[in-house]
Amino acid sequence: MVDKCWAIIPARGGSSAVEGKNIKVLGDKPLIGHAIKALQEANVFEKVLVTSDSKEILNVAEDFGAEVYLRFNQDESNSVVMPDVPVRSYLQSVPEVLRPKFCLMVQCTAPFVTSESYRRAYNELVNKEHATIFAAHEAHSFLWQRECEDNLDSKWLPINHPFFERVGRQFSKVQQVNETGAFYGFSVNAFLASGHRFFSEAFPVLIKGDEVIDINDVYDWEFAQFKILKKRC
Repeated sequence: MVDKCWAIIPARGGSSAVEGKNIKVLGDKPLIGHAIKALQEANVFEKVLVTSDSKEILNVAEDFGAEVYLRFNQDESNSVVMPDVPVRSYLQSVPEVLRPKFCLMVQCTAPFVTSESYRRAYNELVNKEHATIFAAHEAHSFLWQRECEDNLDSKWLPINHPFFERVGRQFSKVQQVNETGAFYGFSVNAFLASGHRFFSEAFPVLIKGDEVIDINDVYDWEFAQFKILKKRC
């Protein structure tokens, strides 16, 4: 094992909401190109690699200077499989002596995450090497849930705020965050042993503004396009 960090982007070929999403051009480059470029410019990752079941995606990734890994197991590429699975599969294929100490698993569907945020994620991971770090943004929502989930007539109870006290969201007494899914960093050994991105402690790396935009459907795509066009004006 080498004392390095690799950034790995799992990108499957199929996308039902936005056809060909991962290589569809957003602004001046394919969607996946935004993440690759930002990761490269962070200048802290020994390797930026894309794992995919699509040769077309891998060709685009190579054009942007990323290393690539073609996966053949279709069970790793269906729409219900978490990205942990293909990332774990790739890392297991690497001889143990060549594996990195750390991995940052990155979703290319968050195209506005900056190189500075990726650099902060790396630094946080190195400082908390036995924990998982994850992308998040500060939450200012009041959440509720049914007291009895199986009863539609059940009363509702607050989750993250007191029932008998109401303050403005900006005056919340406890800091809370939303997990965005943009990236997760962890020790490779701990990740492979547990089989999951979360295995002990967890710490957020805060992102903000347009960085929190994640493209899941056509409305997200159009919003991202609008943001890019607005920046050009």
